[in-house]
Amino acid sequence: MKSSKRKWTKAEARLFHLYAVGLMGRSYASGDQGIRKSFSDLDVLQLDPLPILSRNHDLVIQARVNGTHPGQALDLIHRERLGFEYWDKVLCAVPVRHFPIMRAYMKSGGMSWERYREERLRKDYPGAIEAVYRTVKKHGSLSSKELEALEVAQEELRWWKATKVSNNALEVLWNLGKLSISHRVKYRRYFDLTERVIPEEYRNGSIPSQKKFWKYVLKKRVRNVGLLPLRGDLEAWSGLSEARTNELPEKFVKKGDLSLIEVEGVRQPLLAPPDADELLEKAKSAAFDGKARFIAPLDPLLWCRRFVQQLWDFEYAWEVYKPEKQRRWGYYVLPVLYGDKFVARFDGKYDKETGTLYVLSYYEEPGGLPQTHEAIEAAFERFLRYFGGERLKFRTAKTRRAPRKQKKSKGFSV
Repeated sequence: MKSSKRKWTKAEARLFHLYAVGLMGRSYASGDQGIRKSFSDLDVLQLDPLPILSRNHDLVIQARVNGTHPGQALDLIHRERLGFEYWDKVLCAVPVRHFPIMRAYMKSGGMSWERYREERLRKDYPGAIEAVYRTVKKHGSLSSKELEALEVAQEELRWWKATKVSNNALEVLWNLGKLSISHRVKYRRYFDLTERVIPEEYRNGSIPSQKKFWKYVLKKRVRNVGLLPLRGDLEAWSGLSEARTNELPEKFVKKGDLSLIEVEGVRQPLLAPPDADELLEKAKSAAFDGKARFIAPLDPLLWCRRFVQQLWDFEYAWEVYKPEKQRRWGYYVLPVLYGDKFVARFDGKYDKETGTLYVLSYYEEPGGLPQTHEAIEAAFERFLRYFGGERLKFRTAKTRRAPRKQKKSKGFSV
């Protein structure tokens, strides 16, 4: 065996985790320049449509780069063809350098449920997919709204979210890699022929095999999160079922293509990049910049929720889809990171009309920081500038202590 199991302390694992996802030991320029570099380093941005405190992908960037604003990151990624939108865990923006390998996934039709949609659409509405493709080819970048105006494939599709045939045809063509998302307007997707969106250098060559694809994306996922539980934590393994079922992780460890880490107090062994020890030394030498950071709900730091609970002693659940009475913390709650510790969490909302950032609640973690701490106050001021807002209002007069933690789970399974 080329790779033996390492043993790390929790403190070491936390530093490594932060360094791996770009939250420590990196110095990014402000604005567009910082977005370019951080997107390249992150290697993925999980997309989400909810704009309560801006969208998830924008929040991921603002935690690392100063001088950015909501909507800026994805607009830049599309405008400069830095990346493309496709499945990577879930819907993500992915650096364009990965397009060649992703062609293998596109050839198979993407996610399994998307392949079902294609089969059903071709059976029930023969010719509709081809009609939509011809329309985009003729007219250029189009959204579902333009297809409606052109009266192309407008039948109601009752068996798939009650949408139009044209909408589903766009999705099928996108999953197959025939169309790509050229840009968004108010988050509405515009589709164009892939050859008019993706630079030629990334479209040439033969399509990789499925075997090569799964090997590639497994290594990529480990790089994305830094530490990936070998078993359990289904959310972090989303989209990697085939890589997991054929014992590929164990094979990579034996070959030395991945490292296996044991961390004190963490039940499961963790997959890490092969150069984990070298990266850990870099993380240890990195200086803390003294800033508190607001972490996005779907930040790579939080992709392995059960693991985060054990490593960081921080239980986090995104409660936007829970009924109000079942929420413990709030609707759109962001964790607050300071150094190598989660010190608080807050629920907030931004009002564009008045330029007001409302802090609806602020919960201090045990041993954390109150909202009156200078680092927290500075973080809220930066957050207000991120929105281009004018005023900051706290709905709570003082810091609330975090509610008592629920009993911890005994494993990683969701």
